[in-house]
Amino acid sequence: MAITRELADFVASASYERLPQHVVDRVKVHALDAFASGFAGARWPWTQMVIAMATEQGGIAEASAFGQQRGWNISQAALLNGVMISGFEADHSGHHSHTGATVTPAALAVAERERVSGRDLLTALALASEVGCRIGVAQTRAVEDERGFHNPGVNGPYSASAAAGRLLGLDAETQARAFGIAGSHSAGLIEFAWTGAMTKRLHLGRASQYGLESALLAAKGFTGPTTVIEGKYGMFNAFSPSPRPERALAGLGEVWLLEETLIKPYAAHGVTQAVITAAVDLKRKHEIDPEAVERVTVASTDHRVVLPRFLDPSPTNHLGAQCSLPFTTAVALFRDLGDPMEYDASALDDARIRALASRVTFEHRAGADGQKLVEGTGGHLELNVVADGRTLTAETGPHIGSIPNPASFDDIEDKFHRFSRHLLDEPARTQMVERIRHLENLSDASELIVGIRG
Repeated sequence: MAITRELADFVASASYERLPQHVVDRVKVHALDAFASGFAGARWPWTQMVIAMATEQGGIAEASAFGQQRGWNISQAALLNGVMISGFEADHSGHHSHTGATVTPAALAVAERERVSGRDLLTALALASEVGCRIGVAQTRAVEDERGFHNPGVNGPYSASAAAGRLLGLDAETQARAFGIAGSHSAGLIEFAWTGAMTKRLHLGRASQYGLESALLAAKGFTGPTTVIEGKYGMFNAFSPSPRPERALAGLGEVWLLEETLIKPYAAHGVTQAVITAAVDLKRKHEIDPEAVERVTVASTDHRVVLPRFLDPSPTNHLGAQCSLPFTTAVALFRDLGDPMEYDASALDDARIRALASRVTFEHRAGADGQKLVEGTGGHLELNVVADGRTLTAETGPHIGSIPNPASFDDIEDKFHRFSRHLLDEPARTQMVERIRHLENLSDASELIVGIRG
């Protein structure tokens, strides 16, 4: 299977007119979600460290980054925006890829410099996101679960090179070489999970940056292996003990995997979204004094939650907290996680939250058919809170933003306002939303992109 060349031809030859309207509409939702996540991730300590490094490097100002008044070269902009979009557990994911944080930064950087149309930007986002999902579904979760590589760090450079390559006008052969170059940048180890190291915050920004640079190099004639995905020593065989290469091309151009994407209503790991949703529902319906909560039980059909890194009630770092179901449950009962800034490092030092997290117990239940859930489906969750002699229960099926219950543009407009209001005033937020809603009508996409500077 000539997967590398087939995907390259798809990126180079597909036109905006061939995109189904439902795909265009979904890409707009994803774009708005990426912008929301970028603003939420703009001010955290790890982000400031990457900004400081880029500032010391200097360089021509040709592209924008979230919350930054100055400009950056396009490589730096892709790195910074990738770190910001992915760096606070707020970005969307699907098929083991995080295209919002790999595709979007590369596309925005090139689109702003080249002053492309909104229609061209939409096309690049759609095609590159589909590439990321297809490589991700074919590599399988075994890349991460068995080999210890961070899935989007492995497939992210390919999707980012597709976004940049499309906007640079690469032909199919040159795009295939760009994929070949991108393959040498697949990276990212899951070892961060045990200590909460900041490398997870960096992986997707680097993937976007290196994918963009791969396209730039290919445009200059630099070569990479055009069998890099499927070859004997290519990406699938090197990274995955059980790849499914046939999935990469199945229904290409007809079935759009990018539509099967988990969008997070809250800034925390995907496994915690249902429990936060249930906690918010309980707090809306009942007056709950979180300090009076005696115990909490959570029952879920999501099989991923049983992994040890998701059940630690006493995390020692910010990342560990955002990935912990017991701790995040306690935070959701004490704080308003509708505002992502509420889940800051101070939660780790709050003795009340820590005490409540220690009283959260978890039970895994089999799904209705006894089968494991597909990632992002959300499943069924039951939250029981015992407080003041009452037992309060909230149940949730697939939450808004899960694959069976997709978030609408209006849903993500709400998230965007919540996640960006600390950097943008209301008129600026409203203008940005409307420009994304009607992105195909923009003759110059930079009119939208420069607004992320705040």
